[in-house]
Amino acid sequence: MNFGFNSNVRSGDTLYHVQTEDRGPSHPFLDTVVYEAGRVVYKRSTSYADFAKAAHAGELQKQLHERIAQQHHEVINELEAGILALNSQPTSHPNAAPVAASEGLDVRLKNPKTWFESGHATLEIELRQRNSDEKVGSADIEALLEHGRDRTSCARGRTDADGHATLKFSMPATIKDGGSLVIRATDGSLYGELRFRLKTKPRDPALAPASK
Repeated sequence: MNFGFNSNVRSGDTLYHVQTEDRGPSHPFLDTVVYEAGRVVYKRSTSYADFAKAAHAGELQKQLHERIAQQHHEVINELEAGILALNSQPTSHPNAAPVAASEGLDVRLKNPKTWFESGHATLEIELRQRNSDEKVGSADIEALLEHGRDRTSCARGRTDADGHATLKFSMPATIKDGGSLVIRATDGSLYGELRFRLKTKPRDPALAPASK
């Protein structure tokens, strides 16, 4: 199970999304990514491999939570102070064009009413350029379950030439109210996310729209 933070941060007239997460024991890095209009404008990656080897098992999760929170808030503080070197800022390239608000990825779930059956999730996904009918192929797609700081990666895949992908996975036996199903897509520096709030019923989880 991975852990992380998500925050919307306004700096000047621009709204950014800041995401920090633990990539897990197989790839022990803490990644913080800053998005502007669906595009990656900054990334900070910190290895905790040495710390993971030395820490006692009982203390590892607690220490990781503290490190994730510290890195997340450090980036937010630098962003709000205007000292974070964002890719979209013309600091090193004076003639660079600003990031267009229309850039980014539009993630669509094609089967919102039939995605869950007999304990298994099947997500039929379509990916397009934001504000466009252009399909996006060969993009990375990931489905996650989130509840508070806990984040569980359930399935990964890539879109085909028509911008379609199918992710299948078994849902946990116990699904908590207030959790979220998150489908996110990455294509180079472009990013898109679709988020649903999970509402449990006696037998099945149901999807409800959630803010991104």
